[in-house]
Amino acid sequence: MMAYDYPAKSLDIQGRLMMLGLQPRHLMMIGGFVAAYGLFETTLERALWTLSEQPIDGVRPFTEKMSAEAQFKMLGAGNAKLSEKANLVLEVGAKAARDLSEYRNSLVHGYLVPSGPGSAPSFMKNPHWYGASGRTKAVGDAFLDDPIQDLILIAAWNLFGLVGKVEKVFSDPDAHLAIEDMKDDIRRASSFASEARHLRSLMNHEKY
Repeated sequence: MMAYDYPAKSLDIQGRLMMLGLQPRHLMMIGGFVAAYGLFETTLERALWTLSEQPIDGVRPFTEKMSAEAQFKMLGAGNAKLSEKANLVLEVGAKAARDLSEYRNSLVHGYLVPSGPGSAPSFMKNPHWYGASGRTKAVGDAFLDDPIQDLILIAAWNLFGLVGKVEKVFSDPDAHLAIEDMKDDIRRASSFASEARHLRSLMNHEKY
C-alpha cells in the first residue's frame, strides 16, 4: 500500500485556495494575524487576572465564564491603582479589541466572497442570503485588500504588547509607565481596527 502523499495533497489544496483568489501573501498574512490575535487573546486573560487582583491558584478562573465582550469591558475599566493616563490607554485598547474581534470573527466564520480580477476576495459573516432575511446578528466583513491585512496585524500585535504589560503591572515597576507610553500605538491600533471592521460602510459613504 502506497504511503499517503500529504505534501502533494497540501500543495493541491493550496493551489485550489489560490484559484479562489487567496494568493500566498493573503494566506501568509491571515496566518500571521490569527497567530498574533491568539497571543493577544490568551495574554488578555492573564492581564484580567492581574487587574482583578484576585488569586486564581487552585480555583476555576473567573475569565472562563466571560464572553469576549465582557473581557474587553473589564480591560477598558482598568484599575483604580493605575494612573488616569494608563487607564485611558486601556479604554482605547478595549475599543480596538472590540473592532478587531469583529473582524477576526468575520474572517474565521464568514463566507468566502469572490471578487473581480485583480482584487482580493473577502469574507462575510451573517449575510442575509438564502432567504435568511430574519437574521438578528449583524453582518460583518473581513476584507483582504491592501493595506488592510497589514493594519490588522499591527493592531493585533500592539494589543498583545499592551496586555503583556498589564499582566505585569503590579510586579514590574516599569510596566505602569510602559502602558502610558503605548498611547500612540494603541490609538493607532484602534484606528486600524475600526477601519478594517467598518470598511464597507466607509466605501459606501465615499460613493455619495
